[in-house]
Amino acid sequence: MKKSFLVSTAIMVILLGYNIALGEDPNRIGMIDLQKCIKESKEGQKVFAALKKKKDGLQKRLDSKEKELLELRKEFDKQAMMLSMDAQQSKKKTIERKTRELEYLVKDLNEDMRRSQGIEQKRILNELEEIIEKIGSEGNYAMILEKRVGGVLYWAKPFDLTDEVIKAYDQMKGGK
Repeated sequence: MKKSFLVSTAIMVILLGYNIALGEDPNRIGMIDLQKCIKESKEGQKVFAALKKKKDGLQKRLDSKEKELLELRKEFDKQAMMLSMDAQQSKKKTIERKTRELEYLVKDLNEDMRRSQGIEQKRILNELEEIIEKIGSEGNYAMILEKRVGGVLYWAKPFDLTDEVIKAYDQMKGGK
């Protein structure tokens, strides 16, 4: 174990010395705001618009079900005094069933939207990862960190690669 530690330390010293001898900065670090990349890239905006359109369609469906339930309740309130006990119970059960159906529909639609957002976000992040790796290797970065995940609260502007990543991503998606 001690031998492997010494070997790995020696390799790191050699690589560090090699980078310094070539005039490369061994401590070059870049920062990226992935949320900004997703939000401001053309592909991210296109996905956001598609998800908004889907959400609006689901909201219309939900609104029509809510309106139907509201009208059923109003009708029951108007007729409650004139209905027999059996008819009242039947209407109440119908209203309760429709209320549960509406609750389940809301849960299903929310889950569907969450799932769709997750799938699209994962797809974009995978595509961004390729671009970030390319920028990192071409720019000889020791590491590139993500703003939110790494707990980074501040970084100097020269370290920010976000706009470069957005531009490269837009070019990649525009070229396809």
